[in-house]
Amino acid sequence: MTIDQPPSPLPTTTEQTLPTLQAPFRRVDFNTFYTQEMSAVTVFLMHQGATAYEAADAAHEAMTKLLPDLWSTLDHPRAWLRITAQRCYWRQTSTRAAPTDPVPDRAGGTCPLATVIVSEFQQTVLDALRQLPPTMRTVMAWDIDGFTYTEIAEALAMTPAAVRQNISRARKRLLTLLGL
Repeated sequence: MTIDQPPSPLPTTTEQTLPTLQAPFRRVDFNTFYTQEMSAVTVFLMHQGATAYEAADAAHEAMTKLLPDLWSTLDHPRAWLRITAQRCYWRQTSTRAAPTDPVPDRAGGTCPLATVIVSEFQQTVLDALRQLPPTMRTVMAWDIDGFTYTEIAEALAMTPAAVRQNISRARKRLLTLLGL
């Protein structure tokens, strides 16, 4: 099993550099943000082809990078978290063995796998998403997560027209793959 490489070269920015996104962020305490976003970021990465374990690992790695220094300074932590988690996922090796033991409970019951419940239809959609080319899969994950075309374009260093075109093509291909 191999993990697809990033759809295009990442911008030559550091992970601490953020695109300027449209939607303002209302600052909440970190615990609330963690609770709201961990499951969402895990599912976001699953939409890009990650297993639940790979997604949870990458989401936690990104969250640990956010807390020490960046939490209080970022204007758009939701986008930063997804960009960083996506990069963490891409860096994971393809030789990682999938664990067979149940995931241990994390302190405070915050394990994202406990709240990620995938129905049979959702699993069919995830399987179809995995069949898309990497760029289409990536823009669809951002779209499914509720970001606008402009926000996606800025986060992925693409033009809004390219995002629109990739999402349109991905939707058509998904309809075909799902037999709809």
